[in-house]
Amino acid sequence: MQPLGARRVRGFFAVGLERPFTPVAHTVVNAAGSLLTLAVEHGREHLAAERRVRSAVLGLLLAGQAQAGVEALERLGDGLPDGPLSVLCAAGDIEAALEAAGSEFAAPLDGRTVVVVAGDRAEEVAAALAEHGPVGIGAPVALDDLRAGLDQADQALAAARRGSAGVMRFADLAGQGLLALLDPEASAAFATALLAPLREYGSRADLLESLRAYLACNGHWDAAAQRLGVHRHTLRYRMRRVAELLGRDLDDPAARAELWVALTVAG
Repeated sequence: MQPLGARRVRGFFAVGLERPFTPVAHTVVNAAGSLLTLAVEHGREHLAAERRVRSAVLGLLLAGQAQAGVEALERLGDGLPDGPLSVLCAAGDIEAALEAAGSEFAAPLDGRTVVVVAGDRAEEVAAALAEHGPVGIGAPVALDDLRAGLDQADQALAAARRGSAGVMRFADLAGQGLLALLDPEASAAFATALLAPLREYGSRADLLESLRAYLACNGHWDAAAQRLGVHRHTLRYRMRRVAELLGRDLDDPAARAELWVALTVAG
């Protein structure tokens, strides 16, 4: 048995006979081991060079230099699929993910594996990648919009990690609404901190429900007061108190959006 590899062991070469090896057989085995080591190292160097080229091409594509990226691939006898493209982002072991991507265009990028496939191949390739870690799938995009596709795939991957899902599609994520894009722990901490002044205001828990009704009725006093069963002047007083406690202008759309998110997360 002989180890294969120059700087580190990359495999083993084993030969067995029913009788003791002759000196000539030993020489043949040693020569075969040396040739196999050269082949293994040469193959890995070629593969590493190919991956460096693909990483450079991916950088061109994401920078909006689509034509330059395509021409570089064509000179190498490679290319991208025709038609709409889907970007996949895979976490986990990069070597394993690149192997699972097969002949698809794939390259490592900032600790994850990015794979660009034809839109109708996304599901099949994602299933292979998911054997090694969570995967995010972007919606089909044109070649010039590859950056947007990567952003979508990254968001889907983040959601897959949070939810311990094997594969997450951006289209499904977008259909779950804005809250599906938020980190659960971060959004819960945000809601707790934002609403704390209202919760700590004595026993006046009605401030929270009044704010919820006010936002649900888009700031319409009569509708919100009717929902709460109070006079609109009572509701106006409560909203002034809410604004004072929170230090926010309830007529500001941004403030309303933050409060709506906080109330929704808080339940």
